[in-house]
Amino acid sequence: KNRPRCERCAIVDIDAHHGNGTEEIVRKCHDSGRLLFFSVHLYDYDKPPKKGKDSNGSGFQYKFYPGTGAEDDVAHNIINVPIAPLWREKEVVKSISLASNGGTPTVEPRQTRQRSKEEAARRVPSLPDLSKFGTEETASASLLKPSSGMSSETASVTSESSAQSSKPRTLPPSSSPHYPPHYLMGVGRLAYRRAIQHRLLPALRAFNPDLIILSTGFDAARGDVGNARHYIGGTEAMGLDLEPEDYAWTARKVCEVADICCDGRVVSVLEGGYGRTPPPVPPPPIFGDGPPAAPVKQKLDKSFFSECAIQHLKGLVDPYYADQQKESSNRKRP
Repeated sequence: KNRPRCERCAIVDIDAHHGNGTEEIVRKCHDSGRLLFFSVHLYDYDKPPKKGKDSNGSGFQYKFYPGTGAEDDVAHNIINVPIAPLWREKEVVKSISLASNGGTPTVEPRQTRQRSKEEAARRVPSLPDLSKFGTEETASASLLKPSSGMSSETASVTSESSAQSSKPRTLPPSSSPHYPPHYLMGVGRLAYRRAIQHRLLPALRAFNPDLIILSTGFDAARGDVGNARHYIGGTEAMGLDLEPEDYAWTARKVCEVADICCDGRVVSVLEGGYGRTPPPVPPPPIFGDGPPAAPVKQKLDKSFFSECAIQHLKGLVDPYYADQQKESSNRKRP
């Protein structure tokens, strides 16, 4: 009779930044079994220089804000899924290739003319004079025997080395570069969908919440300044590239679990989302000897941000509308 209507609450943070504040609140909860916190976010940092200082001598080390959320806290029902930014795509591809190769990088053999001559001179002895042998059978039998200066083991090693010369060489594991484990998740919107599909949805279903709260940040959208790395001079590097359909898909998937666990009780709270940096506009021409005109300042373009919010709202209002619309479009008309 006195049972509370909301015993278990799940908080899902899909903002581009780690929800470190929410995580701290969940960790200090008196009953950790009543809360579940999930966060999928960008995670990146620069390796510290050898001397502890950068080229400018300031000791600054870049971290994507806030620089937390690299590991889970199972004891407090905290699940963190860090994603490598798009500006680390080359390193991510190398790490995935390294993992699929058993931890040993493959190096193709160097095919150069000088190397081929050196290998041939080292492995193949000088051709003998066949005139001293009576028949071909006698010559082949004599050549197959190991010479006085070469043992049978040496001959076998020579044959094995010649057979392996055409195979790719492998570097020892100690010389292979070390990559963070979250690189194996991939980058971009595909990595985001993997995190939702394989980490969030099973955890939500197992936790069986009475209420799901979405901390919805639209700063993970493609081109948003919230997920970019900003360099000196005004240049930017994009970290995530979510599309409006990704936000609608996330809402539908969460609502599908909510319909099973908690009668569809889902609350979505707006967090991040800022807009795109507009293309630069050249200053107006100045006639005469006046000072050069300053560049035209523009506001952030929030059209794509608005489209992401609209599609997310559609997924919340009717999570099965998109599937029905797809089925009706694929249905053959008479």
